[in-house]
Amino acid sequence: MIRANRFTFVTLIFALFLSACSGVQDSGLTEKQIAKMVLATRPGNSSPDVWARAIKESLEELGQPVDKEHVSAVCAVISQVSAFSISPKSSRMASILRKKIKDAESNEVLRLLIETRLDQTASNGLSFRENIDSIGSELEFEQWYDEFTSASITKPILLVLNKDASDLITTAGSMQVSVKFSEDYPKKPLNAGGGSVRDMLYTCKGGVFYGTAYLLDFKHNYDDWKYVFADFNAGHYASRNAGFQKMLGRLTRRQVDTDGDLMNYENGNASPSVTFVTFLSYLKKKGVEFDEQQVMKDFRQEKSYDFENTWSYKTLSEMYKKKYGHPIYAELPQIALNSPKFVSKNLSTRWFAEQVKARYNRCMRTRI
Repeated sequence: MIRANRFTFVTLIFALFLSACSGVQDSGLTEKQIAKMVLATRPGNSSPDVWARAIKESLEELGQPVDKEHVSAVCAVISQVSAFSISPKSSRMASILRKKIKDAESNEVLRLLIETRLDQTASNGLSFRENIDSIGSELEFEQWYDEFTSASITKPILLVLNKDASDLITTAGSMQVSVKFSEDYPKKPLNAGGGSVRDMLYTCKGGVFYGTAYLLDFKHNYDDWKYVFADFNAGHYASRNAGFQKMLGRLTRRQVDTDGDLMNYENGNASPSVTFVTFLSYLKKKGVEFDEQQVMKDFRQEKSYDFENTWSYKTLSEMYKKKYGHPIYAELPQIALNSPKFVSKNLSTRWFAEQVKARYNRCMRTRI
């Protein structure tokens, strides 16, 4: 009996040694379990196994837990944004392209060039003008545009307008993640094909990888996934910043928009906002000494986690806590979604977050 126990112990140690050498670790849910969750968020999905593999690999490569919470979060966003399509269909892509052409033709120098090119024959035998009607996704949009601008006759269009596909299509893939974010992200996905980051976004794995990175790979203190989903739509820390704005509005009894932007932005440049001015006025009213330049420096950190460690954030939180008992960390931003891709005009970041949270809850209830 002692010999048997000793043999078992040695076998266990040997197995652990092999596991450590191979780098194999418990990686959470299996692809089969994840496939069930994919089907829970998108019944009738024709390839749940393919999506499950992409989700599992992406979470592992990003160092995120492959557990029910994180898988449900990824599945919920993909289902809401693209219905599990690597290039989401949109009935408005053709009209968007026509508007781009019309805007370009306001320049008389380009009008003749564009009209001439539109009547030329594309690689499928139809004219570029005729092919516009069949454009139903961002990928098809890019393919049309790339071919349209490939001839020497249309090169001047790019030079004058300083536009290419990346200017016209700024989000891509199954999670509609920012192409710029993806290009700047330090990690690259495995098994996502070759080519550019933009090319990888139009693969199942690439779209899931970069979308998951934007969804999960940032530090925060949210206690509810709905705020993470809102930030996916409105930008990192938008919900936390909206919480700051709500505290300020209640303390001052003034209208402070909870849009998640503590500064005004134009062409990437920050300038004082209503939130900033209201905060300074409140400090003066309460007799709090402050350095306006320091406050400006604090507010410029609004797009990072570090804003929570600034004098401005801590001061307002403490003032709110003294009056109401505890500070507000997050609030769903009130932002209207006005993208030309949307048919409805009554959508908002709040609506998006609540829709995704409902899908997340449904996925979490799935028995695996």
